[in-house]
Amino acid sequence: MDRGSMTLLIVDDNYTMLSLLEPMLRKLGYENFITANNGVEAWRKLNDAEKVHLVLSDLIMPKMDGVEFLCRVRDSEKFWDLPFIMITGEENQDILMSTIEVDINSYILKPFSHEKLEREINAVLKETYDPPPYHRIMHKGREMLTFRNDLNAAWAFFVKAGDMQPVEADPYYFRAIILDRQGRQAEAVESLEKCIELRESHTKAHDLLALMLHREKKYEEEIAVLSRITALSPDNMERHMVMGRAYAMLNNQAAVKSSLKKAAGLARRKGLTTDKSFMSRIFEIYLQTEGLADDAEGVYRRYVDPRMDQPRLLNRFALLLKAHKSFVTAIYFMERIVHIWRTVKRHGIKPEEMAVYYFNLAVIYVEQGRGQAGGSEARLECYKKARRIIDKALDCDFQHTAAMKLLDWLDKRLDGCKK
Repeated sequence: MDRGSMTLLIVDDNYTMLSLLEPMLRKLGYENFITANNGVEAWRKLNDAEKVHLVLSDLIMPKMDGVEFLCRVRDSEKFWDLPFIMITGEENQDILMSTIEVDINSYILKPFSHEKLEREINAVLKETYDPPPYHRIMHKGREMLTFRNDLNAAWAFFVKAGDMQPVEADPYYFRAIILDRQGRQAEAVESLEKCIELRESHTKAHDLLALMLHREKKYEEEIAVLSRITALSPDNMERHMVMGRAYAMLNNQAAVKSSLKKAAGLARRKGLTTDKSFMSRIFEIYLQTEGLADDAEGVYRRYVDPRMDQPRLLNRFALLLKAHKSFVTAIYFMERIVHIWRTVKRHGIKPEEMAVYYFNLAVIYVEQGRGQAGGSEARLECYKKARRIIDKALDCDFQHTAAMKLLDWLDKRLDGCKK
């Protein structure tokens, strides 16, 4: 392919680096460039472009770093096989393992020469656009597996690839995926163990094996597998969280806290504590571990909402606490919303939204009351509090159907107690 006709996407938040790269690439014969300052902008421009032949991306960037951008590319149906080269400084070599896990084509350490840049680009483009037979077969197998879900055709390609290159690990990994989907777990485990035997650092094989062991409730074996690969790739926050979940199943409180602290710390370091779904999962593991429910509030304060002034987050996490019967802390979270509603002038909470929050608080009191002995004063007191709160919900939104039903239910219970 003619270099002058190719389009390269260059992603870097450092203007100096962009101004150095483009002239170097022009000297190598490339003429068409799209530039972006972070992964968010790069992902948008990649989708808007008519055709991109190669990505050159920095690793550490704001908003969305190179690893997350690479994951977006690899998970997409349109760009999953797009050649991708990561560029980073020597000080970030420990993070590069994360990119290798997501099928990075190559990486270049700064500073680099024209010759180094040309050599890496040529190798990546040749492998992508003029691949040897083994790579063509693997590419076809992955296409059949990932985007056509044709397990039989994919299996045939991966078997053929394995016969062509018996010492390559990837054919065994993809065969394990097929076997697992077919419910042939014992054979899948054998295939994964063969994959890891051929390439000890095959992180995806370790992760899949750990997942299968978790499903079989073999938590100690799962932890052993995760520990091996974590030693090689210590900066994977997802893996630390999964290990914490496995320790939770064994009720090893110290290990749970250690693993989740590492996961949350990495999320904060990468600026991902705003990923509420990830932090919710960490929060839930604390709640699932006997004796650690009280630590969940500390996690929320430290990593999610330090000032406890975001109503939607407070509500979301209060409902998680309720689901795990941590009623006292759940009530505290919801009362924070009430405090914001009453005391903050520009709270931004609409009346109908506040009605939902009041309703949820009332439900928490009801469920707390149900946990008390039948007919006890403690249960009655919970129902009375719920009744007062439901009135406030209906003051905010008199058409709140669920609140009206709960009001009727509470009145019947409270009237029954008076008789």
